[in-house]
Amino acid sequence: MDNKKDIYNLWVQYTTKNDETYFREFVARFVDIWRSQLQLDFQSEQCPLWHEVRPDNGPHLGRLPDELLPAIGKFIIVARDACDQDQELTEQGIEQVAILIDCLVIICRHFDNILAIIKYEYKPNLIAILSKQFNQKMNERRASPAVTHLFRSFSAFLEVMYDPYLTWRSFLRHQAADYTRLPYKPHAVHVEIVPFIYDCFQNEELLRFAEIGESLLHVLGAVICGSQRNGMRAICPATVSIIMRILQQWESGSSLRHVALNCYALMVIVLQKSSPEERQIDLVTLIQHYCDALQQLLATKHFDSGDANFDITSDSDSDVAIDVNALATTVAGVQLFLPAGNAATAVGEAIGETNLLELLIGLPQSIKHWHVSHTSSLSSTMNSLAALTHSSPRSAEQLKLGGKIERLFGHMHELDAPSVALLDSCFNLGYNAAQQLLVLPEVMLQLLQWLPDLQEQEQLHVSTLLLKGCTDNYGTKTVACASRVVRAVCACLLRGETLSEMCVQTLIKLIEELSKLSIVPVELKCIFGLLREGAQFPQHKQLQQTLVMIALQSLRGSNCCSEYFAIEQPSDGITVPEIRNWISGSYGFIFHILVRFNLPVDAESSTRRMLLTLQTGSGGGFEVFVQSNGNLVVAALTRREYLTSATATKTLLDGQWHYLTVAVTPPKRPFSYSQINIFVDFVQKLSATLKVQAVNEPFTVCSIGAVVAPQPKHSEISKGGILPRSSSQESGGPAYKGMLPSLLERTLSANVSNYFTLPLRTPTAFDPNVKNFPIGMQDTVFGEQSCLQGHLGGVLLAEPTTSLKTIFDAGMNFSSIFSQDNDLLELNSRFVFCYAPGAVWHDTCQDLIPGGRYPGRINAQHRKTVKIQDTINSIGGINAILPMVHRLVKEQDADVSINSSSSDESTATPLKTPTADEFTDWEMLSSNSYTEWKMIQHPLASLLCLLRYLTHENENNQQQLLNSECLAIIGTMLQRCQPSLFDVNALMATHLLMESLQAHKSPAGDNQHQLMEALYAHIVFDFAIWSRLQFQITLGHAQYLSAMIKNDRKYFRRRYGILFILDVVRQYYSTPDNICSDDARTIRSTLFGIVRFYLQKDVNIKEVNVMIAFLASVRQELVLVEFLEMMTLYVRGKNCKDQMVLLLHEPQSANLIYNFFVDKSYSSEVQEAAIRFISGLLATSRVHQKYKQVLRLYDQSGDQSMFPGFFSFITPMSLSSTILFHLVDEMLAAQPDYGGLMFLVYHVSSCDLQVKLEIAKRLLQTTFVKQQSTVAIARQTGWQESIARLLIRKHITSVPPDEERRRSFGISMDVLLEDNSSFLAQADLITFSDQEINLAQLQQEQAQSQEEQSDRELILNEIQASVSEAATVIESEIKELAESVSGAVVENVNSVFSVLRQTTHDIQDTFESLTLGSSTDNTDSVPPASLQREESLSSDSSTQSPHGPTKKSDSLESTTAFDFVADGDVDTEEQLVYLVSNTLFNVFWRGIGNDHPQCWQERGQVLGCINLLALNNELITSHLSLRLRILEMAVQASLFDLSEHGSQTLINQENASHILRMVYELVVLGSNEDESKKCSTKLLDGVLALLDALMIFQQGSSDDWSDMIRLCLGLLLKCSHHPNPGIVAMATAKLHAILQSRSTEDPAELSYLLYSINRALDNAIEVGNPEEYSFLMPVMKALLEKCRSAFNLDTTLPDLPSTSSGPVFFNDFQMYSTSKKWRNFIERMNALKL
Repeated sequence: MDNKKDIYNLWVQYTTKNDETYFREFVARFVDIWRSQLQLDFQSEQCPLWHEVRPDNGPHLGRLPDELLPAIGKFIIVARDACDQDQELTEQGIEQVAILIDCLVIICRHFDNILAIIKYEYKPNLIAILSKQFNQKMNERRASPAVTHLFRSFSAFLEVMYDPYLTWRSFLRHQAADYTRLPYKPHAVHVEIVPFIYDCFQNEELLRFAEIGESLLHVLGAVICGSQRNGMRAICPATVSIIMRILQQWESGSSLRHVALNCYALMVIVLQKSSPEERQIDLVTLIQHYCDALQQLLATKHFDSGDANFDITSDSDSDVAIDVNALATTVAGVQLFLPAGNAATAVGEAIGETNLLELLIGLPQSIKHWHVSHTSSLSSTMNSLAALTHSSPRSAEQLKLGGKIERLFGHMHELDAPSVALLDSCFNLGYNAAQQLLVLPEVMLQLLQWLPDLQEQEQLHVSTLLLKGCTDNYGTKTVACASRVVRAVCACLLRGETLSEMCVQTLIKLIEELSKLSIVPVELKCIFGLLREGAQFPQHKQLQQTLVMIALQSLRGSNCCSEYFAIEQPSDGITVPEIRNWISGSYGFIFHILVRFNLPVDAESSTRRMLLTLQTGSGGGFEVFVQSNGNLVVAALTRREYLTSATATKTLLDGQWHYLTVAVTPPKRPFSYSQINIFVDFVQKLSATLKVQAVNEPFTVCSIGAVVAPQPKHSEISKGGILPRSSSQESGGPAYKGMLPSLLERTLSANVSNYFTLPLRTPTAFDPNVKNFPIGMQDTVFGEQSCLQGHLGGVLLAEPTTSLKTIFDAGMNFSSIFSQDNDLLELNSRFVFCYAPGAVWHDTCQDLIPGGRYPGRINAQHRKTVKIQDTINSIGGINAILPMVHRLVKEQDADVSINSSSSDESTATPLKTPTADEFTDWEMLSSNSYTEWKMIQHPLASLLCLLRYLTHENENNQQQLLNSECLAIIGTMLQRCQPSLFDVNALMATHLLMESLQAHKSPAGDNQHQLMEALYAHIVFDFAIWSRLQFQITLGHAQYLSAMIKNDRKYFRRRYGILFILDVVRQYYSTPDNICSDDARTIRSTLFGIVRFYLQKDVNIKEVNVMIAFLASVRQELVLVEFLEMMTLYVRGKNCKDQMVLLLHEPQSANLIYNFFVDKSYSSEVQEAAIRFISGLLATSRVHQKYKQVLRLYDQSGDQSMFPGFFSFITPMSLSSTILFHLVDEMLAAQPDYGGLMFLVYHVSSCDLQVKLEIAKRLLQTTFVKQQSTVAIARQTGWQESIARLLIRKHITSVPPDEERRRSFGISMDVLLEDNSSFLAQADLITFSDQEINLAQLQQEQAQSQEEQSDRELILNEIQASVSEAATVIESEIKELAESVSGAVVENVNSVFSVLRQTTHDIQDTFESLTLGSSTDNTDSVPPASLQREESLSSDSSTQSPHGPTKKSDSLESTTAFDFVADGDVDTEEQLVYLVSNTLFNVFWRGIGNDHPQCWQERGQVLGCINLLALNNELITSHLSLRLRILEMAVQASLFDLSEHGSQTLINQENASHILRMVYELVVLGSNEDESKKCSTKLLDGVLALLDALMIFQQGSSDDWSDMIRLCLGLLLKCSHHPNPGIVAMATAKLHAILQSRSTEDPAELSYLLYSINRALDNAIEVGNPEEYSFLMPVMKALLEKCRSAFNLDTTLPDLPSTSSGPVFFNDFQMYSTSKKWRNFIERMNALKL
């Protein structure tokens, strides 16, 4: 705001005082203010572009002082007058004039001010001032900054007047203006401007002042660029001579030359836009002047000196420097005057009439003697030639003729080593990156020749460029293939020693990409030449891989068209001139074309890629085109409408070949409409109704893939159309008449969605697939027409009545429709024309329809591709690949993989061989892209793939493969190749080759059959090849053979049946050397699987004999075992044939397998496999039982086992556990053999612990599951010893003397020989019967040994499953038994059933608690092993009180004896003890009936047998512990019977009494010092419950129990001083209860009790066991109270502590018990009890 006030004040001062000083200051301030807002320096980068300039950038005159312009004019006139009077202006004066001009520039930046400034005569005065100053400075040969400022300001002033949008400055920055968007039209140039510029340049001294020259040229450029009319006035011979004088002089500055070149380019562009009559100089003449300037530059002598360091910056006559880059800059100017678009074509035509092309080609030769760098000049030359050839096809054609390119590169090769920039320029000459076209493939050939002479970096760069340019798209590949680039690459690779590794890889990739499309014999021969050994090409493996990739791509691209027209240029296409003779076209047509579209270069461009155009003379007709988005559109043109029907598909622009069919069907009845059907690749995409009238006039225009020029209407021709741009630049009234159409057109095109582009509304209902547009708007809506921009493989036009199936069935070969034996008249009536690329002669497409009525004119390039499958026949056929295989086999050190990464993998750690289970699910991968790629990476696999690709669906190549014995040769080579070469990829390649030949449906079926037989014989089934390979490969092939045989069993069984497979196993896989035994087993398993598959369908006696002979001849045990296992699975399977089983039961068949047991040379594995096979045969139901007697070794009629006889051949028994288990299972089958079972169990005692454990499990399970099994076992002689022998750990070899041995058991033989009375005297007041004494004697002879157990875990889950299953079976079987009996027997069995059912649940609960305890205790510390064993043998699992009622679960638990400790692990030995003890008890209790007269004698033999075994053997557990277990279960079982049947049952009471006597014998009479093994809490708990159940100590019990009372009291007294506190607590509690509840006054009994309790107390006090003492004192207290009256204690022991003193009595009595009086009293009691 302050600046504005200051300026205003200055203007007021000037107007009031008329002082020049105020005006000068005002103008200076004004310019400074606007300089910050406007860019006045147009050479700056911040100068606005043409579209950034606004009409109101500057100040409007209405806001400026009215007298400003006159004042400026006045001072300009004053300055001119000073100059006219020969008064030299001072620097200040010149600067003041320059500031005035700057002020005018600012004012002109507002377009409304320009006309006002033009009215003032500023320009003549300023020109006069500038001319005067120019002449003065030129004479002085110096220019001050003020003068430079003056010329620069004047240039800006003229620019803003004649080029207000600064289009010239934008042109210098390569931003061409769109003049249709510039509404303001500049004023016509004043006549004195151009002469002024010309006069200034006539002075030779101007070259010294480049800035002044640039300012003048900027004026000229602005005048030319501002408007077409001014440009035509400024372009004249005079101005052209100015430009040429600058260009042809080396002394011209680089910046001046740059402006001059741009000005010259602008002249060419403007002249090209004008009509010839408007030009003052012809365009050809203008270009010729440019050529003359170049010749002048080339004729210089400046650089001919031999001294490379001569001074070119000055000379003796002049101080003007020389621009060494003048030639390069001037040559590069060609790129400036080649505009984009169609305008460049006209310029190119003009250049063709000059010698510019020859001049540029000869430039390298002209400058080769110059002693300066040639790089910049050569780069500019190449860039100019590239721009020229890319914009002008005629120039490109001229460059191809006469060897111009060879001459050009020949001269360049003689110069210095090229730089990367020069090589890029050379590449750009041949390849048009903007349009993605290979314009000059000859350039690529020259670069390939040049490549070996370059440095490594340049080689890689050029090879990458060549790969890009030749393989960028389908079109460039086609051009490169036609130019034989592949052959040039091979020639370059022959000099591979000078090429870098990366460069070679890139060139090989180039060969691959081009040869995939097409390869001719000479190129394929060159490739094979590189693969020869003599060529010594180091990358031959990569090249071999490339060859395979070529064949693969040719196979995949089999649907590609081999011949086609390339319609890519705007003028390309096919026209049919004679179409007007087609009369019936108005009724419809069928248009069928095979086409491939190029990918659009500019995705944003919107064009109609024309397929078909049919037009009548009036403009009607049809159009078929493809939009930029890939939609296929069919349009019908009428006088007023443009009807379209489009299919939305995205597949047309995918770069593949497509069949497009358009059928326009006429109406079939009156008043109906035509139908449009569109098919893409034979699939209908659209069906629409077209409501247009039939065309009533013939077609006059028919074009295919070409652009058809629109036919102008008569009214448009009369009106003259739109005015040219030159007319629109005129000022005045007429000039603006042309603006309305242009403005309307821009408005309509900018607003697409408007009335003109939306479908019309008509009252008639249209098909929704048809859209209606006004005629003339198709270019706006769908884009302008363009050529096909793709490739045409064939085209056909037919009548609408032609069958589409006939057309579709022809496929790619259109001519096949007309090669059939059809009627000529019918063909002529149905088809209009048919063109194919193969039928072209002198730009004429021959009509393939007989008669050829409609020949076409073609303007397109004809292309042809050849596949390698056909090319190889020209160089020797399939046999040409045999040398490649031979070379690969010869290389002993061949690398398995081509890639270095694969070689690294080969040296890595070898992979672990997979197991057989891991290969069971192997399957062959499908031939997908990744699989093919993996195979091609390996040498041998790639060659096999190449063979497959060449023969796939190729009858000729397959015939050669058969006739030339190629397969036999390859098979022989494969036998000699390194196994490492044949990897999994080679395996897959072999299989895919076989599948390819199998899938081919040959017309000659015999040839294919012979070919497959040769392949099978020489490769597939030749195990001389496969047996040498790695395991994975052989296994994969064997599994593949298995799958293949399953698909065609009958054929392969005839040629490769069971005999062949077994011979392969015997010959190659019995004892293989190259693979390990496990791998050989896996392969044999697969081969045996094939044998099994054969057997599943049918079998005969010959094949059975073959298998038996195989078993007899093979001595390798592994093979025998595997074959027997396979046969076992087969016999047990559901697919086994009855005939097979019958044949095996024939004499001399399966019975021969027993020789494996008799022959001692066979190991146990063979015998195990044999017994499994025999078991499978015996288990089958296909043969009656009477035929199995020999195999079962059991005579059912005599109920006699033959196993003892069988075992006599193999004594001593050396059978394995598996055989034993199978024998046990066989003996326990449907008809059990208990005799043989006991014989087997007897001999198992020497086996391992696990074997005995398993047999014990099955034996225990049998006692539960099978009915009457326990009874049957009990009938067997020696069953007790047979079962008990399972517990033998080992035999005792050094046995001590008998007496010593017996003493170790604590038993004296003298005692056993005494009479009954003597024995009873030792029995502590207890008497026994003779039977009981005999039993006691037998038990006293037993010995106790220390147990040695290892801490092993018990497999609880297995026991749980076994016993649960057993309990379930018992439950069902006993229920069935209960239903079959009656009366009391039914009652008894039902009770047993209920007990067993409850037992089953208890068993499960027990195992759950055990499992839970194990899982919980795993985290706790493990107790010592001795403690675990002690707890497992002595702890009580019941928490019941000894006085409480006996629970039913206790009896059930005793019945099954599942009394494992829940908080500890049970080892295997403990498990065996558990199983054997339960088995013994089951037979002990259930097998020996109570009604047997000597049942308890037999039961006693069980315990006696245990003692006898312990004498000569070391048992797994102590014999005492074993007896304790059995008695625990017996007590519980007896208790259960009493609770179920009551104590009134005499037999139950008798059983209970016998059990109590056995317990007394073990606990009391046993002299073993280890009391923990003689009694447990569980046993004592059961005994106490049994006493309660028998009511022995009840008050009213009969005298029959007197002996039992004494026995029980002795038992309780014995337990009262047991080391286990729990047992002591239970015994003392029971004694206390007996003393409290039972009233007895027998002195002997009381003295006995008193003596025994006192002895226990003394023992507790002696050992310091207060807990035991506390348990015994209540009993002693109660006993003293009961003895008080009987023994008169008050008088006998007056100082005895009072029992009523409470707890004090315990301590007092402890002191009293040590007194002599008490001891004397106890001695008297001892004497009394005796």
